[in-house]
Amino acid sequence: MTALAKSAIAPPMSGEAMPRLSVARLRALGPAILVCVAVVWTTVQFPQGSGGREPMGLTRDAVPLLAALIAVRPWRTMRWWVLALAALVGTCALAVCEVTTPGWFGANRAASYGISAATFVVVAAYARRANRAYFIAAAVTIAGGIQFCRALVPWWGSRDPATEMIGTFYWHNQFGAFLLAPAILGLALILAGRAPFRFAGWIGAPLAVAGIVYSSSRGSALVLGFGWLVMGVLALRSRRRARRLVVRWLAASAIAVGVTFGFAGPPFFSTWHAPWAAAQARAATGQTLEQNGGVRLSLWHQALIVFEHHPVAGAGYGAMSDEAIKLTPANWPRSPLAHNDYLQAFAEGGVLLGGPFLAACGAIAVFVARRTWLLLRRGTTDPLRAGVTVAATMVMAHAAIDFDWSYPALFATAAAVVGLACAGATTSRSRCGNPIERRSAALAISGATLLITAVVIGSVAGRHGGISLVYRGTPAAADALVVR
Repeated sequence: MTALAKSAIAPPMSGEAMPRLSVARLRALGPAILVCVAVVWTTVQFPQGSGGREPMGLTRDAVPLLAALIAVRPWRTMRWWVLALAALVGTCALAVCEVTTPGWFGANRAASYGISAATFVVVAAYARRANRAYFIAAAVTIAGGIQFCRALVPWWGSRDPATEMIGTFYWHNQFGAFLLAPAILGLALILAGRAPFRFAGWIGAPLAVAGIVYSSSRGSALVLGFGWLVMGVLALRSRRRARRLVVRWLAASAIAVGVTFGFAGPPFFSTWHAPWAAAQARAATGQTLEQNGGVRLSLWHQALIVFEHHPVAGAGYGAMSDEAIKLTPANWPRSPLAHNDYLQAFAEGGVLLGGPFLAACGAIAVFVARRTWLLLRRGTTDPLRAGVTVAATMVMAHAAIDFDWSYPALFATAAAVVGLACAGATTSRSRCGNPIERRSAALAISGATLLITAVVIGSVAGRHGGISLVYRGTPAAADALVVR
């Protein structure tokens, strides 16, 4: 009788378990789909109109981002201070608009800090597992290939190989900076050899390398060369399959060089031209590496002078050149952009914005530098881990020599790459219910709520876009401004 009773009860129990399993899978699939939509939109659709500076561009990106942020529930898995720091960056960026003279002129710029902080949180909270990290890395790599294809037709249509490839950023340096992460992440997917992600690497990495060369961005090319070499060293230092990884690295390098040289001749052009023809044309007009370096040093100096005179809240978004005209010699080169995104935050937002922003970037830099040192010293068994670390280092380094993050789409993409590299470091320990852990949980929820609020306010305030980066406070300052 007992056996019969068990056999009679068994089928309903197994039947009841199947719906529960399906519900569990659906619960896991929901966040995955939303994160997929957010990452793809940020890296593919967001840059489509002038790097995310067109009207409603940032607002449209906030919709899938907020959905993904709520779905991954970062307050349950991330350290409370990470969420608090991300929220502080987003809210302080908006506060600068309230306390400086330009006001909400730079609302699009202010909102991009919150959008990028939220992107970092979404990716770091989601990509804690290897298969998720592979998926996001492949998405970023494919986005680089798409950006190259969008740039190829206008560049080819110019019929002049010395034309700079600019993509949908409409500026060569930032187009090259956008392709840095796809190039290195694609190389990492090639080295890992994991199907189907490796196919994204074999296609996306060579196209990204070619795009960087054709952009004529010498800074991007130098950073790419360094990162590509570091990946080769890490492949050689691998604790498993070192010979196979080195062979793949050499094959990827050969294909990237072949693709780069292949686009420089027939059938795209009637005769073959050097891939670096655009860089040579820029140098011939006086834009040498030495000359551009001198201008950047001058602009960095101006940013520090403006910060010195406006240490609390800065000069406001777009007002750096307006203030620098009053404080520096008349023959100095002018630009509303410091060509260094870390100094830019201090010049425009003072300690109010620069403090939390530098703290966040500093924490990321310490973690990335430590992981890079360990990888070089001990070797690695996972090429993707090495790739995301090198890619994060590259995008942060290039931001120190140009105005990458003045483009919201490039800022958000860099945040996604950095979040991918820092995914393991942001995970909190399991909460046991003691008072200290409950307090941490409350702080994490508060930080996430404040971050969501900052993204919502920023998406509404920045709906008009921000193509113009120059705030002209006085007619005299406007006449004296020479943008370079």
